[in-house]
Amino acid sequence: MVRRDPRSASPGWLRPAVGCGVILDELRQLLADVTRRPEMRAVPADAPLFGSGVGLDSLAGTLLLREITHRYGVDVAAEDINLDALASLATLADFIEGRSRQRGHGGLGEPS
Repeated sequence: MVRRDPRSASPGWLRPAVGCGVILDELRQLLADVTRRPEMRAVPADAPLFGSGVGLDSLAGTLLLREITHRYGVDVAAEDINLDALASLATLADFIEGRSRQRGHGGLGEPS
């Protein structure tokens, strides 16, 4: 399987609908790219993103949110005021998938 650089990927609303499993894999790749730590591609879905789990700091978290907005058209910071979606990769993937469904696109949503 060929992986594309997420910075050059098509915007989310141009791509076909995908499930949470695919979103999880894509989030792992984004996490590896943002942190420049290839081992992030193997992070368990339920590992906490901040603190003792993945150990993201505020800068890495901000960069991840920017890439998510670019790729999926979902502004997590604006749409989840408490940022509960950032508890783990699984909660983040569920949030992205849910927002996409709410917009009526079945998979990925249009940018805000």
